[in-house]
Amino acid sequence: MKKTMVFLSVLLLVTTMVFAAGSREATGEKQLVIGQVFWGLHDSYQQAHQKATAAYLAELGIRYIPMDGQMKPEAQTAAMEDLIARNVDGIICQAYDQASMEISIKAAQDAGIPVVSFVNISAGDVKYPTVEISEEPGAVEMGKIIGKLFLRDFPGKQLKVATISDASVEWAHNQRTLAFLRGLKETVPTMQHIFNGGKSNREVAYKVMEDVMQRDKDVNVIFGYDAENGLGGYAALEAAGRGVARNGKALTEIVASVDGSTPEILKVADPRTSYMATLALRPRENARACVDLMLDVINGKVSMTATDKNIQVVSFVIDGTMSIEETQKFMKEEWDIDIDIKKEIGL
Repeated sequence: MKKTMVFLSVLLLVTTMVFAAGSREATGEKQLVIGQVFWGLHDSYQQAHQKATAAYLAELGIRYIPMDGQMKPEAQTAAMEDLIARNVDGIICQAYDQASMEISIKAAQDAGIPVVSFVNISAGDVKYPTVEISEEPGAVEMGKIIGKLFLRDFPGKQLKVATISDASVEWAHNQRTLAFLRGLKETVPTMQHIFNGGKSNREVAYKVMEDVMQRDKDVNVIFGYDAENGLGGYAALEAAGRGVARNGKALTEIVASVDGSTPEILKVADPRTSYMATLALRPRENARACVDLMLDVINGKVSMTATDKNIQVVSFVIDGTMSIEETQKFMKEEWDIDIDIKKEIGL
């Protein structure tokens, strides 16, 4: 494969479970119940993370209650209130709005329910442990890679980059978008950042890309800070007769995004598209890390207010040499997807 894929590896905290789910049932002990409030289950990564969590908790004999946060603070607050009212044994959450989520986390803790955060790190008076995603190094490296591809495919041209990214979601905008731009600028110092905007929504991304092309038809690098933004922007390019590559060489622009979902990976694998890279998340490893940390809190190994026991995701880059067989192996192991990539893309 001539294109580039960027992967995230997770340094997992290895834990020994204090309890055995089977023995709980045998002795009549209450079955553990863990709830989870997602950022938004419209997103392909979030769906894969939910599926992986459900499978892992089923293995452990733990009841699972997933809740869709819908990318709305009020929906996440309602979901947290629901789980607190159910008196679950623990809650895993990823905040859309951290300030409002921390009010809910404090309410859960006051009710004796521990909370583990995915991505969001405690920064104020409310303390809690987190499974972090340190995507910044991978995003910087992906920016450098895209810069090199630009110099290869568009020698002598001015680099004009548009980012489809919601700056109000600070963790994603900072670790993904701004980091990508730093790597890009390091490789192509004369680059121009001509536009930023959008939400984590494919239809919005499509409209943003249409607007960008009307503003400046010479835009030639597109970055989406998640799959919805990358794929939505790319669909608009396709509708305009763009987004094409010949033998892996982009003709009008280069597209990159974050998540590593199936549609992104298929685009990256296809030498006829200008979708050149994805920063691929690992839903299975992330899901297990969240559950393992949650169980350590429930079992008293980690305090519910600890901020020094966080687990961190560390990124690394694979560029240009990833075979289709390796890619299929990754998709099976991390996303639980069996796929024949050559058949899917018609090669």
